[in-house]
Amino acid sequence: MTEKNATAQFRWAIALIMMAVLGWGIFHAIGAYRYNHNPLRAVMVLACVAVYLGFWGAMLAFRRARQEKTRNAKR
Repeated sequence: MTEKNATAQFRWAIALIMMAVLGWGIFHAIGAYRYNHNPLRAVMVLACVAVYLGFWGAMLAFRRARQEKTRNAKR
């Protein structure tokens, strides 16, 4: 397997996991809303999931930038 194929598979796997986490958050947001029909509960759950996924995505972006910088410095 080439490095580009491995990177593409890694990105696809991470995207799939992120979509699953988003789906799980939506599932819990629906449950939080149905508990007492307060939309703020659902918004809070979705906001927490969004912050989590945003932080995760930012950390992956920083990691990718650091790897590219290191890879370019070796050349």
